[in-house]
Amino acid sequence: MLVKDKKRIEFERLLRKLGYRDRSPVFSQEEKRIKEKQYMCSTGAIMISTFIILYKTKKSYLWLEFLDNYEEDDLEDIISELAERIKYKEKTRLAEVGYEAKYTQQPNQFTLKERKKILLDFMKMTYTHLAEGMAELSPQPGDVLVAKPHGPKIDEGFTESSLVIGQRQRAMVAKRLGFGNLQDDDFQYARYDENCILRPI
Repeated sequence: MLVKDKKRIEFERLLRKLGYRDRSPVFSQEEKRIKEKQYMCSTGAIMISTFIILYKTKKSYLWLEFLDNYEEDDLEDIISELAERIKYKEKTRLAEVGYEAKYTQQPNQFTLKERKKILLDFMKMTYTHLAEGMAELSPQPGDVLVAKPHGPKIDEGFTESSLVIGQRQRAMVAKRLGFGNLQDDDFQYARYDENCILRPI
């Protein structure tokens, strides 16, 4: 028996053990859909790419998380808690969202005024994407969004303390956009209500 087939059988058994009788197929994740915007500053440029990765079913997402955490001793607890967070019993879509940035120079070389202007514009743009959709994807009631705040504090580089502060800053921004608190799996979660308004989980 192939290793992946063995793991898939274990995954299905675990779902049943947790009370989820789900015979739906597991789909491959869709390609990352990207929306880019470039900001010109006095001494360089910043390119921010907002992305969304759609999973047609929550089972498809949970399967990948099962594989990622397969060697963990508390795998069952991880999958159980994650299934609860993403409202697994609701047969709706799930998407991972986030952003990536590229700089022509270190961001701390840009002025504070420029950085504030970019942040405000980015938040406005992201709020519109979350409310109205992006990359030809529109939100539907019950859709769940997953985000992982990760990255350094913009003016301190890639140090351990900078990454901790950067994660906290990004988590605060995500909360202002409608996501819940940062969970112990380093992700934040949100769900669209019946009026397609993003609510924290």
